[in-house]
Amino acid sequence: MSFHTSCQNIKLIKEEGRTILHAEVRRRNNEMVACTFPLDRHIGNYNGGFQWGGHDFTHSARDIQLEQTERGPRLTAFLKGHDGECRELQGLYLADRISNQDGNLVIDGFTT
Repeated sequence: MSFHTSCQNIKLIKEEGRTILHAEVRRRNNEMVACTFPLDRHIGNYNGGFQWGGHDFTHSARDIQLEQTERGPRLTAFLKGHDGECRELQGLYLADRISNQDGNLVIDGFTT
């Protein structure tokens, strides 16, 4: 199940050159727990576009934001291409790959 349907107060924390997803996540017993997910471990920049399976997108991004949409949280930023110039605003739907497993945010079998 996409994580955002079982979470609240979803936001980004930007610190020390990295971007972290933070949310209050519901466990099976309905308890809400604070959880963080290091986006830079799983998302990269490939020639000015977000790339799942990459890493460290924050280093080549500006104006990183989290947009709440009907489809779920959308990470947006202007990313530099191979030529060093920023491309138009890019977006990535986080709920396409991140899920909630009993209070832990996970992607492709990796826990935070």
